Amino acid sequence: MNPVFSRWQKALLEQLIDQYENSKTYRGENQITQKFSVIPSRIWKEYYSDYADIHLVHDFECQMKELEQKGLIRISWKEHGIEKLTAVSESQDACYKILGRIERRKLEQEQIVLYEGFLGDHPMLNDFCRDQIERLREGKRAQFPMEEAEKILKLWRFLLENQKEILERELSIAVLGDSKLWEKKYCTKVCRLLKKYGDFEALLYGIDEEREAEKILLGEYHVTSNPSFVYFKGNARIQFQDGQVLALCRNTPVAFTEKTLKQINGITILAPKVMTVENLTSFHRLEDEAFFYLFLSGYHNHLKQMLLCRIYERNQQAQWYHFGDLDPDGFFIIEHLIKGTGIPFRPIYMDTAYLRKYDAYTKPLKENDMRKARTLLQQGKYGEVMEYMLHEKKKLEQEIISWMECK
Repeated sequence: MNPVFSRWQKALLEQLIDQYENSKTYRGENQITQKFSVIPSRIWKEYYSDYADIHLVHDFECQMKELEQKGLIRISWKEHGIEKLTAVSESQDACYKILGRIERRKLEQEQIVLYEGFLGDHPMLNDFCRDQIERLREGKRAQFPMEEAEKILKLWRFLLENQKEILERELSIAVLGDSKLWEKKYCTKVCRLLKKYGDFEALLYGIDEEREAEKILLGEYHVTSNPSFVYFKGNARIQFQDGQVLALCRNTPVAFTEKTLKQINGITILAPKVMTVENLTSFHRLEDEAFFYLFLSGYHNHLKQMLLCRIYERNQQAQWYHFGDLDPDGFFIIEHLIKGTGIPFRPIYMDTAYLRKYDAYTKPLKENDMRKARTLLQQGKYGEVMEYMLHEKKKLEQEIISWMECK
């Protein structure tokens, strides 16, 4: 029967092995024999305390003596207890076995093999893997533990190769075998790597909230938290690739999935104006026959930007507007739209007159709002409304405007 080692005993052996693996002796750079020692309070911080439980002190010392009796450590005593705990070099192999730990060089080689196995057709993944291989060959630790790294690499490769809409929990089951593990542990890590190694600066312009940025990034790879729809409302004709034509009218909104959007060949708008709307409540409230309305939900991923570009190609004669929250984020969404599509969007219902008119419904600006407002001012954009917001420290949600203006 294999002996059972306590938490304190394993903690000591772990620290001694860590010291050894981080030493010049391990790297073969030392000319003298090193000793590796740990003071007791590094294992149990109460050991030297005057208030430590005497029974726990006795138990701790007994456990250390057990390790000494097994030839794993040597104890140096002083007048009132243990002074230090020193590794026995001949016992290193036994310590690795007790801890179930792989020796660092062997582990580094296994990690290199892992990263080399993911080198291939994806430049982003290649750059990350080469960075990790370089770190390991220089004697540094990889960015992630091996088991975690393997899951991250599998998730990343899945995203890069995915061509169909998939929900986040479906992705989690497909790669990790657990519907919630992606969101709990891996989503943020993978998205941070995408931002670091990918070219998404323009796509993520002005987006500070991490979860919002994650949604946009994942949208580039057809991954959504819930089924994604684009809503249309207004007089128009939609031509599909199979030759079918769908006539839309102003009082009947329709919603299409990503799969259906890909089958659209073109949209001919029969209204003089086009308006993209940030929030679904306002989209349903608006009913001006002079407008064709689109709801795409907040910031837009590449697929939605391409859809807008295709609509614009056939409808450049229309006037293009965006209606969003009267806050700095709402104006950053307009800038995001313009940068991503090249369409000359103009804000509508988003000037100081509406902030004054519905002052009773305004909310205070937060620090992040003020920082974004100052950024837009520095860029020479939306000066009057940004100055008003900063001076009054107020912002307004678009739902109050659409409700009050469309009664």
